[in-house]
Amino acid sequence: MPHDFEQRIPPGAQSEAELLSDLEVRCRTDVSNARTLTALRYKVAVSVRPANVADRHSHAMTAHTTEVRRQGALCLAPFPIMVGNVFHLTFGRSYLDTPPVLAVCDRCSMLSDASFELGFKFVQEIILPSLTPGRRGD
Repeated sequence: MPHDFEQRIPPGAQSEAELLSDLEVRCRTDVSNARTLTALRYKVAVSVRPANVADRHSHAMTAHTTEVRRQGALCLAPFPIMVGNVFHLTFGRSYLDTPPVLAVCDRCSMLSDASFELGFKFVQEIILPSLTPGRRGD
């Protein structure tokens, strides 16, 4: 006979917050770390510009986020950037109402000749507002 904790929940049946609350009650564990790692998975345009004084006025590159967390973001970009450098990120405010942030590039992976996945870690955590309903930063 299946136990209550073995019950299979179909995808989309409950929200992530409800599932985390249920897990916290059932396991008597703190799931606050899982809550803080929650990410928005939307394609939002982001302007990536070097933050150091010597290159601050160089041309910005436009990338598109695939995931945004309080601590950082993942982006797809047409050009690679230097891992370890600090960048100034400006999100499309009409889609993700977050002020510009400073971020350190902690990953740059080549996906194809003209596509790179960039990982950023924000200098300070941001507050994630909800995205404008029904809009994406395409």
